[in-house]
Amino acid sequence: MTKCPSCFSLIGDASFAWICTTGRCAQTLDPDAIRYAHEDVMTGTRYALVRPADARNWSPPTGLECPECREPLSDACPSCHCPLPSGYRSGHATCIAMNGARATGKSLYIAVVVKQLAEMAQRLGTVLQAANDETRRTYSRVYEAPLFEERGLMAPTPRSQSADSYQRTPLIYSLGTIRGVRRFIVLRDVAGEEMEEPPARAGHLAFLANADGIFFMFDPLAVPSVRDKLVDVIPAQRGSGVNPLTVLNNLITLTGGRLSRLAVVLSKFDAVQRLSEVEDVAWSSVMSNAGSAMLREPDHAAPSYDTVDGGLLHEEVKSLLYAMNAGPIVLTLENPHEGSPIDHRFFAVSALGESPDGQQLNARGIAPFRCLDPLKWTLARTGVLA
Repeated sequence: MTKCPSCFSLIGDASFAWICTTGRCAQTLDPDAIRYAHEDVMTGTRYALVRPADARNWSPPTGLECPECREPLSDACPSCHCPLPSGYRSGHATCIAMNGARATGKSLYIAVVVKQLAEMAQRLGTVLQAANDETRRTYSRVYEAPLFEERGLMAPTPRSQSADSYQRTPLIYSLGTIRGVRRFIVLRDVAGEEMEEPPARAGHLAFLANADGIFFMFDPLAVPSVRDKLVDVIPAQRGSGVNPLTVLNNLITLTGGRLSRLAVVLSKFDAVQRLSEVEDVAWSSVMSNAGSAMLREPDHAAPSYDTVDGGLLHEEVKSLLYAMNAGPIVLTLENPHEGSPIDHRFFAVSALGESPDGQQLNARGIAPFRCLDPLKWTLARTGVLA
C-alpha cells in the first residue's frame, strides 16, 4: 500500500481511478480534485472502479483508453485524481511535507537535499530518478538553476493560488528497489505565508495531516537574542518576523492535531556555529565544543540512520532551543493541549554552509551540513532504511 503524491491519502487495492491527461478531449469540473485544491479543477475523461465485494482473484483492467481521443488513460489517485507515475501504485512512497515560516530555508533545503539523496541512493546500490517529467522540469527550473548555476537564492515560494505556484505539483523521485520493494520519495513545499496566516479555505493543505514526515524549519535568526549577537559576524539576513511558535500552532490546527511524525529542523545552522566568535562566555563555550554532535558531520559511508548519533543531536538541539528562549516549541510537542505527545526529533542543518551575502552565495560555495539527517530518520521510520 502506498500514498498519493499529492493528497498523501492511502491508495489501497479496493478503489481505482483513471483520467485522460492528453488535453485533447472535453474538460469538465472535477469535484473530487476540487476538494483538495485551492481553485476549480478541470480534467478530461474520468473512470472509477471499486473492487467487487466478492472478488477473489479479481484484478483491475489494463490498457483502458479514453473514449474520445482513443489515447491510454492514466492511472490516478482515487481520492484527488492526481496522475500517478509508472509503477507508483505497486511501490511504496514516503511522503514528506516541508513547513515553516517565510525565509526559513525550505526551498534551499530541497535544492540541496535532492543532490545528497542522489549520492545516498548510490550507496544503497541504486540510482535516484525523477519519476515524471513535471518533477524533472520543476527541480531544474525552480531549484537547480537558481542555486547551482546562477549561484543565487531562489525566489520565495508563492501562495498556492498564484499563477506560478509550482509547489502544487509534488516532486516525485524513484529510489529504485530497496529491500525488495520499489521505493518512491515525495517532497511537497508549502508557502511560508500560508503557514503564518492560513487561508479560510485550506483543503489544499489537507495533505499535511497524511504526511509520513513534516520537516518544520526553525530559523534561529528569528530569535532576537541570537540575531543581535551575530549582527557584526554574518551578513544581514531576511526573515519573516513571525514567531515560529505561531507557525507551529497553525500547523497543529491545520492537521487537527494529527501530526504523525515531525522533524523540527534548526536551519541556517552555520550562523549558529558563528556564535563561537562572539564575546559571550556562555555562547562561545557551547559552540566551541568540538565533540558536540551538532558541530560535526556524521559518517555518511553507511546509508542507514545512526540512532545513537541522532539521539545525541536531538538532546543537544533541544537544550539549544531552551538556551534560545524557544522552550515553548519543545513543550508544545511534548505536552500539546490536545491529543498525545507528538512524535518528533530535533535536527540542525545548513543547506549552504555559509551565510549568503544578500541574494548571492558566499564566495566559498556550497557546503551542506547534516541535511540528510531528517530524511534518513523519516526513511528509517517508514522501513526504507535500516
